[in-house]
Formats: sequence, C-alpha cells, structure tokens
Amino acid sequence: MDPTPNAASSEPGTPDDNTTLTEVLDQYERHGFAGAFAVTEFGLVECGQCNAVHEPETVSMHSLRRLEGASDPADSVAVVAITCPNCSQQGTLTLLYGPMASSEEAEVLSRLRDRRDDDIAPPNSAPGEAGGDPAWPLN
Repeated sequence: MDPTPNAASSEPGTPDDNTTLTEVLDQYERHGFAGAFAVTEFGLVECGQCNAVHEPETVSMHSLRRLEGASDPADSVAVVAITCPNCSQQGTLTLLYGPMASSEEAEVLSRLRDRRDDDIAPPNSAPGEAGGDPAWPLN
C-alpha cells in the first residue's frame, strides 16, 4: 500500500479536488460508515461501538481517502473505511501519515488488511464523492 498523497492525481476514480475532511467523513457516514475507530497507544485499532481492540491485520480496510492540508501539503490525513471484526460495525478511522504521523498511526496504516478490491466502498474515494469513482452508486 502506497500512503503517498493523491491530490492532483490523474488516476481514474481518484479525487483531485480540495475536499475537506468533514465532507469526506460525511460522505462515508451517509453510505453506512457511521462508526468511529481509534488508534491505541499500542498501535492497535479500537472500535467505538463495542470497545474491542484489534490487531490491524484483523481489520478490513474497504476504502482509503487521502487528503492534504489546503495551506500545507505536509498536513497529510488518511480516512480509512473499515469494519470491526467483532461487532461488524462499519466506520472510519482517521490517521495522519507521512512525517507528521505517530509511530502507532504509521504502524496501523501499514498493517490494515487491504480489502479495497471488494465492492463495499470505492477504493480511493468516499462513496458518492464528487470527482471519485463515477461507477459508485449514490444513496
């Protein structure tokens, strides 16, 4: 998995606009990813629904949307759409990546089980996001 920023990318299905973090989170929530997840101090993923803590390899990542700060491209944030392996809650995990990421965030991002080839969400954009995958259905 390449966690480099994709703003201004020309890859098909990859947003290249200045969408805000709030807009991306709202799009995921509107399409069923309403739960919240967090990275623990030990580099694990905690589900906000059932409070279970998981090794990142056991958590399925369905979509990864990268964002950069409007004024500082070094402000790199990844929003990851995931599913809790314990309670099946779908939600998002927001992580820094690149030089500003904590070691725990970098560890989690590199160890999540990459399932972006499934049909649960677009691989590189929020569902229904302008500039994202045009084949993805809007709800």
